[in-house]
Formats: sequence, C-alpha cells, structure tokens
Amino acid sequence: MDTLLQNKITSITVITLIACAELLPLSKAQAYSNENTSDVEVIEIVNNHEFASSNYQVLRREDFIDSSQSLSDILGQINGIQIRQISGIGNPVSISIRGSSAKQVQFFIDGQLINDSQFGSFDLNQIPTEQIESIEISKNQAIGTGSTPIGGVIRINTYNPSDDSNKVSVALGSFGYQELNLLKNTAFKHHSLAFGTTYLASDNDYYYLVPQSFDNPSKSITEPLKNNAFEKFSLFVNDSAQIDQHQLRLNLTYNKQDKGLANYQNNSPENKSNISMDSLRFGLQYNWLSNVEYIDSIELEYYNDRKDELYLDSLNGSQKNTNDYQTTKQHVGIKPSFTVSSFTFNPFANATENIFTSFSTQNDKPNECNGISACDIEAKQEQINLGARFSWQSKSLPLSSYLLANQLFEDNSSVALNQVSPSKEQSKEQYNTQELGFNYGDKKLKTSINWSQGVRTPTLYELFGDRGAFKGNDNLLPEEAETYALSVKYHDTISSMSFDVSSSVYQQSIENSIVAIFNSSGTGTYTNVSNAELVGLELQMGSQITSALSISLQAHWIDSDTQSEYVAFNNKKLPGIYHQQYSAALSYQLNDTLAIKVNTNIDKELYFNRSNQFETNDEQNKTGNPANRIVTDLSLHWRVKNYSINLSCANLFDEYYQDLANRPAQGRSIQLKFSIEDI
Repeated sequence: MDTLLQNKITSITVITLIACAELLPLSKAQAYSNENTSDVEVIEIVNNHEFASSNYQVLRREDFIDSSQSLSDILGQINGIQIRQISGIGNPVSISIRGSSAKQVQFFIDGQLINDSQFGSFDLNQIPTEQIESIEISKNQAIGTGSTPIGGVIRINTYNPSDDSNKVSVALGSFGYQELNLLKNTAFKHHSLAFGTTYLASDNDYYYLVPQSFDNPSKSITEPLKNNAFEKFSLFVNDSAQIDQHQLRLNLTYNKQDKGLANYQNNSPENKSNISMDSLRFGLQYNWLSNVEYIDSIELEYYNDRKDELYLDSLNGSQKNTNDYQTTKQHVGIKPSFTVSSFTFNPFANATENIFTSFSTQNDKPNECNGISACDIEAKQEQINLGARFSWQSKSLPLSSYLLANQLFEDNSSVALNQVSPSKEQSKEQYNTQELGFNYGDKKLKTSINWSQGVRTPTLYELFGDRGAFKGNDNLLPEEAETYALSVKYHDTISSMSFDVSSSVYQQSIENSIVAIFNSSGTGTYTNVSNAELVGLELQMGSQITSALSISLQAHWIDSDTQSEYVAFNNKKLPGIYHQQYSAALSYQLNDTLAIKVNTNIDKELYFNRSNQFETNDEQNKTGNPANRIVTDLSLHWRVKNYSINLSCANLFDEYYQDLANRPAQGRSIQLKFSIEDI
C-alpha cells in the first residue's frame, strides 16, 4: 500500500478515535443502561431507507426459506432481474438488473463488497439460502452510502435472529443432489451468537447434447455429463452485542468447494479439469448510538477477505496446466450521522486495498513469461471513497428526498512475476458519481422519481491483461451511465380482497462499453467500443383474492440500441438479456398444513452476441435454436408445528431451451427438503 493511501487510512482512523474519545463522555450511557436493564437489546440488520419504492425491495427470510434452492432461484423471480448461468449446481452464476452486465452490479454480504477487483465478478451462490436473513435489492441506486453503480445493488444480510432458535434441514434431489444445514442462535441479555454450517454436493450428471461424442465424434449424442460434480462446505458465525449505546457485530465466513469442469464438446471420460476454492471472510462493525444533540451515531467498519482458487486444466492424461489465483481484500471506513430538524447528513470515508496474485505451471513446471503465453502477475487496486448523503423528510407532508455524492480515487498497478526485469504498469484515476431522489406517498399510493450518474471502472484484467495472449489497455475509459426512473405503487382493498399494483419506467444512457476484441492471430484486448440506450417498463400486480388464494402477475420490456464505430455492432440490440419477460404465480393454501404454488415464466427476444447474428424468432425455434423459453415450476409445502417438508420441481414440463450461456439448459429437476425447527 503506497504512502498516500497509508496516510489517508491513518487520518481516517485518527479522526475516528478522536471523535469517539470526545463524544463518549458526553453521552447519557448510565441513564440508558438503567432504563433497559430488564430488556434484551435487538440490533436491526436491514437499514431503514426512506427511498423504499418499486425500485427498492426487501425480501425477508420467510419469503423464500422453504421454497428456494439457491439465491439465484430467489432473485430470478424478481421483476427486472435476469440470471445468467451454465446449468448445474456450482457452475458460474451472474446477474443482470434491467439489462446491465454482472460487472455493473454491486454485490454485498453483511456490508462487505464482494466484487472481485481483478475480474469484476462475484459468485452469486456462494452463500447458502439457509444462512440468509434478508435480501435488499436496489435496481438503479446505491444502498445507503457509497458509489452509485450502473446496474444496481444486491445486499445479503446473514442469519442473525434476536431469539433462541435452532434448525436442521436435509434436502435430496435430482442428479445426486444432497444438502445438510445446521443452524443455531443463542440470545443473551445484550448479546446474540449465531452459528451455521452447510454441506452441499451434486453429481450434476444431467443429460446434455454433446456435439462430438467421445465414443463417436462424427455424431451429436445426448448423454449424462461426466466430470461435472460439485461439493461445498460452508461455515459462518455472527456475533452481535449491544451494551448501553455501543453496538458491535462480528461476521466470520469460511467456504471450501470443489467443482469438476465438464468438457461440453466431447464429454471425455479422460477429462480431469476442476477448480477448487478456499475463502475466509472476516468483518467487524462498531456503531456508537449518541444521545448528543444533532449527532445520531458514528459507525466504524473493517473487513478482510482472502480467497484461494486453484484451477486445473487437464482434458487428457498427457497435459496438465494449473493456475493458482490468490486474492486478498482489506477495507476500513467511517460513517457518522447527524440530524438537524428534518435534515439528516451522512458523510462517509473508506479505503480499500485489493491484491491479486497468480502462479501457473504446465506439467508441474512454471510458465515462462515470453510475451506469447500468459504471465503470472501481481495486481493491486487501492480505492478511497469520500462522499456524503443528504436526506430530508417533510414534517407536514408524506414527502422526502435525498442526494448522494461520492468521489472515488483509484490507483491500479500490475507487474509480471516471472519475467526478467519486469516493468510495473500503473494507472491512477478519480471518478464522481451522484444520485437524486424524490418520494411522495401515503398508505395507498407511493411515487418515487430517481436520477443517477453511475460508473463501472475497468477491472485490473481489462487494464493490464496477462502479458501473454491477452493484452491490457491502460487507456480504457470507465463505463458511465445516466439513469432516470419513475415508479408508482398502489395498494387498496375492495370487498375484503387486497391488491397491489406497481409500475416502473426507466431510461438509461451508457457510454464507453468495455468489450473484448480479438485480432486475426487470436490475441485479445479490451476496448471501449460502443454506447447504448435502454428504455424499460416493469409492471406487476399481486392480489390476495381469498384468505387461501393469491395471484401475482409480472411483465418486463426492454428496448435497447447500441451505437458503435464498428458497423457490425452499430444499431444492434444488447446481447445476453431477454428483452421481453412475463410471469404468473398462483399460491393456494389447501388447508392448515398444505400449500401449493405454481409459477410460469415466458422469456423472449434474446440475442447471443453483439452483432445479433443469432436472433430469436419463431423460424429459428423450428430449426433447433430455441432461445425463447417457457418454464414452469411447482412447489408443495407441508408444515405441522416445527416440522416442514417442501417438494419442488423446476422446469416441470422439461422444456428444451438455450440458457443465457447459449448452451442447452438442465432439464426437469426435483428436490425434497425436510426441516425441523426449535428442537
């Protein structure tokens, strides 16, 4: 970490310590303690956001815990969200919000930004659903403070109840799926300790159309995939305490997983390729609740994340390539809160350091950094965010507004590790983001208007490449987007039948899209190639028709257009997203113990590449490229006292379609889950 960053982190720490030292003696801690000695203190996990609207949603644990197999299953049911994955448990999963790329989405777990600085990605399903307390979804804004993203925010808050509880669940399913979850929480007077562990495994041997079968390369054969198994162990600890005006929360998460990498081209039994990962994440959050006039609180946070990924590329017995990727991340921040009359002011400052190191071998010998093959590198990214959030709440009207501004200072560098006299490449930049929102609403009608200017800075890989077949481009401009969004939400009850209707319309202009370009010799680099315009409309309606019957309808349309100096990419639709989506869900409570839910999704107008060479239409569907899809899922839930059984069937009618990775999707999948709570 360079001197400038060290000095700024030191300054933040000193200011924090001085503030705490000066303010704590002024508090009324003793009176606070005397008034609450008989009560158990509860620490709220989910922040209270005054901009809650159709653009911002919170999913509570009870909304998904008994019916969803993974986080991607949960998020895939949200209007405006699309999941991109290669079928099968443990394969890469990414997310698109309102047409964004996954790199444009910020992903948080307990306030920790998980996005990888080297590649910009994250593993959407790295946290089991049993370990989730709530999910916050912002479709085009930051959550609380920080930089404004282009593609919204997903924030996961882990299991941390305020009461004593415990739970055991076992699940079995298709293709060798098995899962075991253990959860326990112990609540003390001013203290709560939660512990959980998960074991998950799957053979992933679903049927797949292999283009050139290993046994008969001249034919395409549908057969079970080989070397596609997945195994994962996860452990987490949440420790929360509140004494007088002091809140302290500690998070510790460990994940270990191993995933075989199938050869989709010929399904060779000799293929031994796999990727294994060990990760350890630690977070500490301290919050001082003030009784001093105008000062609400002072929040301090620190987290550390370490990840080791070992990739083995061994398609046959004669060659073995390994790549060991090690990533570390450290973060420290401070966020005080001040309130004067109807105004709230939240300045913030944080510093983050990311270090990525790779070590590669070919048949157990280190690769030479010769300008042709990929080089091992050490890449570093140092970021400082300085900004503030201003909020206003009318005292006489249901009217509120907010303004968020952030300045990002970024220092990126990369150096080859196995090169004679390597040169260090470096890039220093600073970026501004801002957003503004107005909200008006009563018990029946809520309206929200938002404007934002977001940014997605180039990743280290995009800037510096690997010194081999993929060259970096340190002249890359950041992706920038200006977004306008209007949402309306209406709730009413007619003849004892309640219903909710909501809609959102948004317009987004994206500049300097970063994509990979390859020359005739196969050497690639990233460059800014195009701009894009998106206009979208979301409609949804939910109704509790009777005490037992409820229905939900959703629709999402996107109209996109790209502008590029490359003729092949000009005036085209954005690839990798469905431009039309429709869904309907029906839930019925048959009796006191048994409920049934059916959900159908219709997705249309998908383009697989930037030139729109493969567009979806009825004629293509007849010729064997059915990118349009209709998928129906069914679930049955039975509960008696502390016992519950959930039976779910994904892709009930076994519809054949191409997933967003342009590969045949996994067919019908059945899972049976049995749970016991508060034994």
